[in-house]
Amino acid sequence: MSGRNYIGIIVFAFIILALSYINYFTVLAPNYGDILLKLIQASSIIMIAYLLNSFFENIIGKQVQDTKNRYTLRKVVSVVITLLAVGAIMIVFLKETTTLIVAYGILSAGVVITLQDVFRNFAGGIIILFSRTFQAGDRIQVGDCYGDVLDINYFHTTLMEIREWVDGDQYTGRILTMPNSFVLDSTVKNYTRDFSFIWDEVTIILSPESDWRKSRDIALQTTNSLIKDYVEHSKKELASMERKYMFTSYDVDTKIFLFIESDRIEMHLRYVVDTKQRRYVNDLLNQGLLDAFATEPGIVIGSISSIEITKMP
Repeated sequence: MSGRNYIGIIVFAFIILALSYINYFTVLAPNYGDILLKLIQASSIIMIAYLLNSFFENIIGKQVQDTKNRYTLRKVVSVVITLLAVGAIMIVFLKETTTLIVAYGILSAGVVITLQDVFRNFAGGIIILFSRTFQAGDRIQVGDCYGDVLDINYFHTTLMEIREWVDGDQYTGRILTMPNSFVLDSTVKNYTRDFSFIWDEVTIILSPESDWRKSRDIALQTTNSLIKDYVEHSKKELASMERKYMFTSYDVDTKIFLFIESDRIEMHLRYVVDTKQRRYVNDLLNQGLLDAFATEPGIVIGSISSIEITKMP
């Protein structure tokens, strides 16, 4: 049982006892018996909700081993129990009379207008949790905000920020808190949902006299030896995606595309990599390419202008 659930159960148990004492053993009962009884019932509903939430949290904690699935399932169960508790409390306090229903409708409309941002955030939180637009641990982009999802609450989502002044999709150290209403009117770009890989590119510039065929072979060999595990796993994930989406392409093999300019040959090396390992793999790949090209006298990296400047006395 979490500390929050434990405290909630103790507090509402005390409230129920106090209200029961007032209702049955004090002079206030004749005048306020009806409202006291409703308060006791509402407090009992809330205490039962805490008990149910604690019960299901313990079961999920023992039965679900995956951290991401355990977190998401706990959130969903918590939302469902909360909604059921709110509905039960509304039934306790509302009577089936036209006057009360109309009054409640007018009051509800006023509350919704006044607190529309709060309700939008809550609606966004429900959509996120049930539609699985993203989950804790996913890497997402919303507008100019990039980061890994740390927590999804009823009203806001918390991210560990990446990019900004830091290159290569690495953490800045800042925590972003975004209202959940963004999911209603913004595009959410998910880098890891269903497919946890991305394609990255390295541009290699060669002098026109360089042996581009040998350069291409070296680049392909160096890259494939480094990312072979990523290729195999990405193919499996793409095959799984075919069962969910209209998706039939499985071409994740390393490719090189040539582009010829008057003073250089450009090789654009395209390869697949784990989303959260992009900078690390890019660094290893560049080191490997530099080491491999350094032993080949027929391969010169750089444009003609840079080579001529290097050769000037």
